[in-house]
Amino acid sequence: MSNPSHNKSLEAGQDPLARAQKLLRACVHCGFCNATCPTYTLTGDEREGPRGRLYLMKDLLAGNAPDADLAPLDHCVSCKSCETTCPAGVQYTEILDTVREHTQKTRPFKERALDLLTQTALLKPRLLSLVMRMARLLRPALPAPLKRHIPPWEAPLTWPAARHERRVGILIGCLQPALIPALDAKAAVILDRLGISAIAVQTPCCGALPFHLHTHDKARLDARAALSLVEESDIQGLTSTASGCTSFLHDYPRLFQNLPEAARAQDLSTQVHDIARWIDPALLPKERPDRRLTIAWHAPCSLQHGLKAASRVQAILEALGHTLAPIQESALCCGSAGPYSVRHPRFAKALGRRKWRALTGHNPALVVTANVGCLQHLAGLGDRPVRHWLDLVYDAFTNQDKDGRD
Repeated sequence: MSNPSHNKSLEAGQDPLARAQKLLRACVHCGFCNATCPTYTLTGDEREGPRGRLYLMKDLLAGNAPDADLAPLDHCVSCKSCETTCPAGVQYTEILDTVREHTQKTRPFKERALDLLTQTALLKPRLLSLVMRMARLLRPALPAPLKRHIPPWEAPLTWPAARHERRVGILIGCLQPALIPALDAKAAVILDRLGISAIAVQTPCCGALPFHLHTHDKARLDARAALSLVEESDIQGLTSTASGCTSFLHDYPRLFQNLPEAARAQDLSTQVHDIARWIDPALLPKERPDRRLTIAWHAPCSLQHGLKAASRVQAILEALGHTLAPIQESALCCGSAGPYSVRHPRFAKALGRRKWRALTGHNPALVVTANVGCLQHLAGLGDRPVRHWLDLVYDAFTNQDKDGRD
Protein backbone atom coordinates (compact mmCIF):
# COMPACT_ATOMS: atom_id res chain seq x y z
CA MET A 1 0.00 0.00 0.00
CA SER A 2 1.48 3.33 -1.00
CA ASN A 3 2.37 6.31 1.21
CA PRO A 4 2.40 4.54 4.60
CA SER A 5 2.41 6.55 7.79
CA HIS A 6 5.00 5.87 10.46
CA ASN A 7 2.92 6.64 13.55
CA LYS A 8 3.56 4.41 16.52
CA SER A 9 0.89 2.20 18.02
CA LEU A 10 -0.94 3.84 20.92
CA GLU A 11 0.83 3.20 24.24
CA ALA A 12 2.75 0.25 22.82
CA GLY A 13 4.18 -2.09 25.43
CA GLN A 14 1.46 -1.61 28.04
CA ASP A 15 -0.25 -4.76 29.28
CA PRO A 16 -3.86 -4.77 28.01
CA LEU A 17 -5.33 -5.64 31.43
CA ALA A 18 -3.33 -2.91 33.14
CA ARG A 19 -4.38 -0.46 30.45
CA ALA A 20 -8.05 -1.45 30.89
CA GLN A 21 -7.81 -0.85 34.64
CA LYS A 22 -6.29 2.56 33.95
CA LEU A 23 -9.05 3.42 31.47
CA LEU A 24 -11.69 2.40 34.00
CA ARG A 25 -10.54 5.13 36.37
CA ALA A 26 -11.77 7.79 33.92
CA CYS A 27 -15.40 6.86 34.62
CA VAL A 28 -17.12 9.27 37.04
CA HIS A 29 -20.29 7.10 37.20
CA CYS A 30 -22.54 9.96 36.08
CA GLY A 31 -24.87 7.63 34.17
CA PHE A 32 -25.23 9.84 31.08
CA CYS A 33 -24.24 6.79 29.03
CA ASN A 34 -27.33 4.85 30.12
CA ALA A 35 -29.60 7.34 28.33
CA THR A 36 -28.22 6.29 24.93
CA CYS A 37 -27.56 2.61 25.64
CA PRO A 38 -29.85 0.35 23.58
CA THR A 39 -30.13 -2.46 26.11
CA TYR A 40 -30.61 -0.14 29.07
CA THR A 41 -33.37 1.78 27.29
CA LEU A 42 -35.12 -1.54 26.69
CA THR A 43 -34.78 -3.03 30.17
CA GLY A 44 -34.16 -0.18 32.62
CA ASP A 45 -31.79 -2.63 34.33
CA GLU A 46 -28.59 -1.02 35.63
CA ARG A 47 -26.67 -4.22 34.86
CA GLU A 48 -27.66 -3.87 31.18
CA GLY A 49 -26.18 -0.38 30.85
CA PRO A 50 -22.60 0.85 30.45
CA ARG A 51 -22.27 2.08 34.03
CA GLY A 52 -23.35 -1.27 35.48
CA ARG A 53 -21.10 -3.13 33.08
CA LEU A 54 -18.15 -0.93 34.03
CA TYR A 55 -18.71 -1.77 37.71
CA LEU A 56 -18.79 -5.47 36.79
CA MET A 57 -15.66 -5.22 34.66
CA LYS A 58 -13.82 -3.38 37.43
CA ASP A 59 -14.59 -6.26 39.81
CA LEU A 60 -13.59 -8.85 37.20
CA LEU A 61 -10.21 -7.21 36.55
CA ALA A 62 -9.58 -6.90 40.28
CA GLY A 63 -10.38 -10.59 40.77
CA ASN A 64 -13.34 -9.83 43.02
CA ALA A 65 -16.07 -11.49 40.93
CA PRO A 66 -14.91 -14.99 39.94
CA ASP A 67 -18.47 -16.35 39.76
CA ALA A 68 -20.10 -13.28 38.24
CA ASP A 69 -22.85 -13.59 35.66
CA LEU A 70 -21.22 -12.49 32.39
CA ALA A 71 -24.49 -12.28 30.44
CA PRO A 72 -24.69 -8.44 30.66
CA LEU A 73 -21.33 -8.23 28.89
CA ASP A 74 -22.59 -10.56 26.14
CA HIS A 75 -25.75 -8.49 25.76
CA CYS A 76 -23.83 -5.31 24.93
CA VAL A 77 -24.15 -4.53 21.20
CA SER A 78 -20.78 -2.68 21.14
CA CYS A 79 -22.42 0.25 19.38
CA LYS A 80 -20.13 2.91 20.98
CA SER A 81 -23.08 5.21 21.56
CA CYS A 82 -22.04 5.50 25.20
CA GLU A 83 -18.61 6.77 24.08
CA THR A 84 -20.27 9.46 21.97
CA THR A 85 -22.32 10.51 25.02
CA CYS A 86 -19.70 10.19 27.77
CA PRO A 87 -18.49 13.61 29.06
CA ALA A 88 -15.37 12.01 30.57
CA GLY A 89 -14.23 10.30 27.35
CA VAL A 90 -14.26 6.79 28.80
CA GLN A 91 -13.00 4.29 26.20
CA TYR A 92 -15.71 1.79 27.06
CA THR A 93 -15.35 -0.42 23.98
CA GLU A 94 -11.65 -1.05 24.53
CA ILE A 95 -12.29 -1.97 28.17
CA LEU A 96 -15.14 -4.30 27.18
CA ASP A 97 -13.13 -6.03 24.44
CA THR A 98 -10.20 -6.56 26.81
CA VAL A 99 -12.43 -8.03 29.50
CA ARG A 100 -14.28 -10.23 27.01
CA GLU A 101 -11.00 -11.72 25.82
CA HIS A 102 -9.79 -12.10 29.43
CA THR A 103 -12.97 -13.95 30.50
CA GLN A 104 -13.53 -16.00 27.34
CA LYS A 105 -12.47 -19.31 28.93
CA THR A 106 -14.70 -18.77 31.97
CA ARG A 107 -17.86 -18.19 29.95
CA PRO A 108 -20.39 -21.06 30.04
CA PHE A 109 -19.54 -23.87 27.63
CA LYS A 110 -22.94 -23.55 25.93
CA GLU A 111 -22.30 -19.89 25.09
CA ARG A 112 -18.83 -20.61 23.71
CA ALA A 113 -20.19 -23.49 21.64
CA LEU A 114 -22.94 -21.32 20.17
CA ASP A 115 -20.40 -18.62 19.32
CA LEU A 116 -18.26 -21.15 17.49
CA LEU A 117 -21.26 -22.62 15.67
CA THR A 118 -22.43 -19.17 14.57
CA GLN A 119 -18.94 -18.28 13.37
CA THR A 120 -18.59 -21.53 11.43
CA ALA A 121 -21.95 -21.05 9.74
CA LEU A 122 -21.43 -17.42 8.78
CA LEU A 123 -17.84 -17.73 7.58
CA LYS A 124 -18.74 -19.99 4.66
CA PRO A 125 -19.22 -17.42 1.88
CA ARG A 126 -19.50 -19.98 -0.92
CA LEU A 127 -22.12 -21.97 0.94
CA LEU A 128 -23.97 -18.80 1.88
CA SER A 129 -23.89 -17.62 -1.75
CA LEU A 130 -25.38 -20.95 -2.86
CA VAL A 131 -28.12 -20.72 -0.23
CA MET A 132 -28.94 -17.15 -1.29
CA ARG A 133 -29.10 -18.12 -4.99
CA MET A 134 -31.56 -20.87 -4.15
CA ALA A 135 -33.55 -18.49 -1.96
CA ARG A 136 -33.78 -15.97 -4.79
CA LEU A 137 -35.18 -18.65 -7.07
CA LEU A 138 -37.84 -19.45 -4.48
CA ARG A 139 -38.45 -15.80 -3.54
CA PRO A 140 -41.67 -15.29 -5.59
CA ALA A 141 -43.36 -18.15 -3.76
CA LEU A 142 -42.24 -17.21 -0.25
CA PRO A 143 -44.44 -15.44 2.32
CA ALA A 144 -43.83 -11.72 2.66
CA PRO A 145 -41.88 -11.85 5.98
CA LEU A 146 -39.32 -14.24 4.48
CA LYS A 147 -39.27 -12.53 1.10
CA ARG A 148 -38.21 -9.25 2.68
CA HIS A 149 -34.99 -10.89 3.93
CA ILE A 150 -33.97 -11.92 0.40
CA PRO A 151 -32.80 -9.14 -1.92
CA PRO A 152 -34.09 -9.61 -5.48
CA TRP A 153 -31.72 -10.90 -8.15
CA GLU A 154 -29.64 -8.33 -10.01
CA ALA A 155 -27.68 -8.86 -13.19
CA PRO A 156 -23.93 -9.09 -12.54
CA LEU A 157 -21.90 -5.97 -13.29
CA THR A 158 -18.52 -5.69 -14.95
CA TRP A 159 -15.87 -4.30 -12.63
CA PRO A 160 -14.29 -1.27 -14.36
CA ALA A 161 -10.67 -1.63 -15.44
CA ALA A 162 -8.11 0.37 -13.45
CA ARG A 163 -7.45 3.47 -15.57
CA HIS A 164 -7.11 6.36 -13.13
CA GLU A 165 -4.12 7.63 -11.22
CA ARG A 166 -6.07 7.68 -7.94
CA ARG A 167 -6.69 4.16 -6.66
CA VAL A 168 -8.61 2.94 -3.64
CA GLY A 169 -8.91 -0.62 -2.44
CA ILE A 170 -12.38 -2.04 -1.75
CA LEU A 171 -12.24 -4.90 0.73
CA ILE A 172 -14.40 -7.78 -0.52
CA GLY A 173 -15.60 -9.35 2.69
CA CYS A 174 -17.34 -12.54 3.75
CA LEU A 175 -21.10 -11.91 4.06
CA GLN A 176 -21.84 -8.98 1.76
CA PRO A 177 -20.87 -10.65 -1.55
CA ALA A 178 -23.39 -13.39 -0.81
CA LEU A 179 -26.18 -11.13 0.44
CA ILE A 180 -25.79 -8.16 -1.94
CA PRO A 181 -23.50 -9.49 -4.69
CA ALA A 182 -23.68 -6.46 -7.02
CA LEU A 183 -22.91 -3.78 -4.44
CA ASP A 184 -19.11 -3.78 -4.57
CA ALA A 185 -19.15 -3.58 -8.38
CA LYS A 186 -21.65 -0.70 -8.19
CA ALA A 187 -19.25 1.11 -5.85
CA ALA A 188 -16.41 0.51 -8.32
CA VAL A 189 -18.52 1.96 -11.17
CA ILE A 190 -19.39 5.04 -9.08
CA LEU A 191 -15.74 5.68 -8.20
CA ASP A 192 -14.71 5.16 -11.82
CA ARG A 193 -17.19 7.85 -12.90
CA LEU A 194 -15.57 10.17 -10.35
CA GLY A 195 -12.04 9.57 -11.61
CA ILE A 196 -10.98 6.95 -9.06
CA SER A 197 -10.11 3.34 -9.84
CA ALA A 198 -11.38 0.79 -7.33
CA ILE A 199 -9.15 -2.24 -6.75
CA ALA A 200 -10.80 -5.35 -5.34
CA VAL A 201 -9.01 -6.71 -2.26
CA GLN A 202 -10.38 -10.23 -1.81
CA THR A 203 -10.11 -11.61 1.72
CA PRO A 204 -12.14 -14.31 3.52
CA CYS A 205 -12.93 -11.92 6.40
CA CYS A 206 -11.56 -8.73 7.89
CA GLY A 207 -11.81 -10.34 11.34
CA ALA A 208 -14.83 -8.42 12.61
CA LEU A 209 -17.21 -11.36 12.71
CA PRO A 210 -15.06 -13.74 14.82
CA PHE A 211 -14.00 -10.81 17.01
CA HIS A 212 -17.60 -10.01 17.91
CA LEU A 213 -18.12 -13.69 18.68
CA HIS A 214 -15.32 -13.52 21.27
CA THR A 215 -12.88 -15.53 19.11
CA HIS A 216 -10.12 -12.94 19.20
CA ASP A 217 -7.32 -15.28 18.07
CA LYS A 218 -9.29 -16.19 14.95
CA ALA A 219 -10.00 -12.50 14.36
CA ARG A 220 -6.29 -11.69 14.46
CA LEU A 221 -5.55 -14.57 12.09
CA ASP A 222 -8.04 -13.20 9.54
CA ALA A 223 -6.84 -9.64 10.09
CA ARG A 224 -3.21 -10.64 9.48
CA ALA A 225 -4.22 -12.11 6.13
CA ALA A 226 -6.15 -8.97 5.24
CA LEU A 227 -3.26 -6.78 6.33
CA SER A 228 -0.83 -8.62 4.04
CA LEU A 229 -3.22 -8.46 1.08
CA VAL A 230 -3.68 -4.73 1.46
CA GLU A 231 0.06 -4.10 1.73
CA GLU A 232 0.62 -5.99 -1.51
CA SER A 233 -1.95 -3.86 -3.36
CA ASP A 234 -1.11 -0.74 -5.37
CA ILE A 235 -3.61 1.55 -3.69
CA GLN A 236 -3.68 4.92 -1.93
CA GLY A 237 -6.42 4.11 0.55
CA LEU A 238 -8.75 1.37 1.72
CA THR A 239 -12.48 1.19 2.25
CA SER A 240 -15.43 -1.19 2.24
CA THR A 241 -19.07 -0.94 1.23
CA ALA A 242 -19.94 -2.32 4.70
CA SER A 243 -19.38 0.33 7.35
CA GLY A 244 -18.92 -2.39 9.98
CA CYS A 245 -15.89 -3.74 8.13
CA THR A 246 -14.46 -0.25 7.55
CA SER A 247 -14.78 0.56 11.25
CA PHE A 248 -13.09 -2.68 12.25
CA LEU A 249 -10.23 -2.08 9.80
CA HIS A 250 -9.80 1.34 11.37
CA ASP A 251 -9.48 -0.37 14.78
CA TYR A 252 -6.66 -2.71 13.73
CA PRO A 253 -4.10 -0.85 15.92
CA ARG A 254 -6.05 -1.86 19.01
CA LEU A 255 -6.44 -5.43 17.75
CA PHE A 256 -2.66 -5.78 17.32
CA GLN A 257 -1.56 -3.71 20.30
CA ASN A 258 1.74 -5.08 21.73
CA LEU A 259 2.06 -7.56 18.85
CA PRO A 260 4.61 -7.55 16.00
CA GLU A 261 1.99 -6.22 13.56
CA ALA A 262 1.26 -3.11 15.67
CA ALA A 263 3.15 -0.60 13.49
CA ARG A 264 1.76 -2.07 10.27
CA ALA A 265 -1.76 -1.93 11.67
CA GLN A 266 -1.26 1.72 12.62
CA ASP A 267 -0.05 2.53 9.12
CA LEU A 268 -3.11 0.84 7.63
CA SER A 269 -5.49 2.63 9.98
CA THR A 270 -4.38 6.03 8.72
CA GLN A 271 -5.37 5.01 5.18
CA VAL A 272 -8.83 3.59 6.03
CA HIS A 273 -11.88 5.78 5.43
CA ASP A 274 -15.57 5.24 4.86
CA ILE A 275 -16.35 5.02 1.16
CA ALA A 276 -18.41 8.22 1.37
CA ARG A 277 -15.18 10.16 1.84
CA TRP A 278 -14.14 9.19 -1.70
CA ILE A 279 -17.36 10.54 -3.19
CA ASP A 280 -17.60 14.29 -3.77
CA PRO A 281 -21.28 15.34 -3.50
CA ALA A 282 -20.63 18.27 -5.86
CA LEU A 283 -19.77 15.85 -8.68
CA LEU A 284 -22.94 13.76 -8.45
CA PRO A 285 -25.89 13.99 -10.85
CA LYS A 286 -29.18 15.25 -9.46
CA GLU A 287 -32.22 13.08 -10.01
CA ARG A 288 -35.16 14.48 -11.96
CA PRO A 289 -37.95 15.80 -9.71
CA ASP A 290 -40.16 12.80 -10.48
CA ARG A 291 -37.44 10.44 -9.23
CA ARG A 292 -36.71 12.24 -5.98
CA LEU A 293 -37.78 10.46 -2.82
CA THR A 294 -38.33 11.06 0.85
CA ILE A 295 -35.82 8.78 2.54
CA ALA A 296 -35.26 7.57 6.08
CA TRP A 297 -31.48 7.47 6.54
CA HIS A 298 -30.34 4.91 9.12
CA ALA A 299 -26.72 5.60 10.03
CA PRO A 300 -25.26 2.35 11.41
CA CYS A 301 -23.48 2.55 14.76
CA SER A 302 -20.22 1.64 13.04
CA LEU A 303 -20.59 4.73 10.86
CA GLN A 304 -21.89 7.34 13.29
CA HIS A 305 -20.19 6.25 16.53
CA GLY A 306 -17.22 4.29 15.18
CA LEU A 307 -16.09 6.24 12.12
CA LYS A 308 -18.07 9.42 12.93
CA ALA A 309 -18.83 9.89 9.24
CA ALA A 310 -22.63 9.77 8.99
CA SER A 311 -23.01 13.39 7.90
CA ARG A 312 -21.07 12.76 4.68
CA VAL A 313 -23.68 10.26 3.50
CA GLN A 314 -26.46 12.71 4.32
CA ALA A 315 -24.79 15.29 2.11
CA ILE A 316 -24.51 12.77 -0.73
CA LEU A 317 -28.18 11.77 -0.55
CA GLU A 318 -29.26 15.42 -0.51
CA ALA A 319 -26.95 16.18 -3.46
CA LEU A 320 -28.87 13.55 -5.44
CA GLY A 321 -32.04 15.58 -4.81
CA HIS A 322 -33.64 13.33 -2.19
CA THR A 323 -35.28 14.58 1.00
CA LEU A 324 -34.23 13.11 4.35
CA ALA A 325 -37.07 12.43 6.75
CA PRO A 326 -36.54 13.47 10.39
CA ILE A 327 -35.65 10.50 12.60
CA GLN A 328 -36.24 10.18 16.32
CA GLU A 329 -33.65 8.35 18.44
CA SER A 330 -31.25 8.38 15.49
CA ALA A 331 -28.31 7.43 17.72
CA LEU A 332 -29.85 4.17 18.96
CA CYS A 333 -28.76 0.81 17.52
CA CYS A 334 -31.12 -1.17 15.29
CA GLY A 335 -30.09 -4.42 16.99
CA SER A 336 -28.20 -5.99 14.10
CA ALA A 337 -24.65 -5.47 15.44
CA GLY A 338 -22.96 -8.06 13.23
CA PRO A 339 -23.73 -11.55 14.57
CA TYR A 340 -25.58 -10.09 17.57
CA SER A 341 -28.99 -10.55 15.94
CA VAL A 342 -28.25 -14.27 15.55
CA ARG A 343 -26.91 -14.78 19.06
CA HIS A 344 -29.32 -12.53 20.96
CA PRO A 345 -32.54 -12.44 18.92
CA ARG A 346 -34.77 -11.27 21.79
CA PHE A 347 -32.82 -8.03 22.28
CA ALA A 348 -32.19 -7.65 18.55
CA LYS A 349 -35.85 -7.94 17.55
CA ALA A 350 -37.00 -5.53 20.25
CA LEU A 351 -34.38 -2.98 19.22
CA GLY A 352 -35.22 -3.49 15.55
CA ARG A 353 -38.94 -2.88 16.05
CA ARG A 354 -38.20 0.27 18.03
CA LYS A 355 -35.81 1.49 15.35
CA TRP A 356 -38.28 0.75 12.55
CA ARG A 357 -40.96 2.85 14.25
CA ALA A 358 -38.49 5.72 14.56
CA LEU A 359 -37.37 5.43 10.93
CA THR A 360 -40.87 5.28 9.44
CA GLY A 361 -42.61 7.82 11.67
CA HIS A 362 -42.74 10.36 8.81
CA ASN A 363 -43.78 7.84 6.15
CA PRO A 364 -40.65 7.72 3.95
CA ALA A 365 -40.71 5.95 0.60
CA LEU A 366 -37.79 3.76 1.62
CA VAL A 367 -35.12 3.26 4.27
CA VAL A 368 -31.44 3.44 3.38
CA THR A 369 -28.43 2.34 5.40
CA ALA A 370 -24.70 1.70 5.04
CA ASN A 371 -24.15 -1.79 6.42
CA VAL A 372 -25.29 -5.16 5.13
CA GLY A 373 -26.20 -6.47 8.58
CA CYS A 374 -28.43 -3.49 9.33
CA LEU A 375 -30.00 -3.79 5.89
CA GLN A 376 -30.87 -7.47 6.34
CA HIS A 377 -32.11 -6.94 9.88
CA LEU A 378 -34.34 -3.97 9.05
CA ALA A 379 -35.64 -5.45 5.80
CA GLY A 380 -37.59 -8.10 7.68
CA LEU A 381 -39.33 -5.67 9.99
CA GLY A 382 -41.61 -3.51 7.88
CA ASP A 383 -43.64 -2.72 4.82
CA ARG A 384 -41.22 -0.72 2.65
CA PRO A 385 -37.91 -1.40 0.95
CA VAL A 386 -34.52 -1.09 2.63
CA ARG A 387 -31.52 -0.35 0.39
CA HIS A 388 -27.87 0.56 0.65
CA TRP A 389 -27.24 4.26 0.01
CA LEU A 390 -24.73 3.39 -2.73
CA ASP A 391 -27.63 1.90 -4.71
CA LEU A 392 -29.15 5.36 -4.97
CA VAL A 393 -25.88 6.90 -6.19
CA TYR A 394 -25.55 4.16 -8.81
CA ASP A 395 -29.17 4.68 -9.85
CA ALA A 396 -28.54 8.40 -10.33
CA PHE A 397 -25.63 7.76 -12.71
CA THR A 398 -27.65 5.11 -14.56
CA ASN A 399 -30.62 7.47 -14.91
CA GLN A 400 -28.31 10.24 -16.12
CA ASP A 401 -27.02 7.97 -18.88
CA LYS A 402 -30.56 6.90 -19.78
CA ASP A 403 -31.82 10.50 -19.93
CA GLY A 404 -28.87 11.41 -22.13
CA ARG A 405 -29.82 8.71 -24.63
CA ASP A 406 -33.52 9.62 -24.70
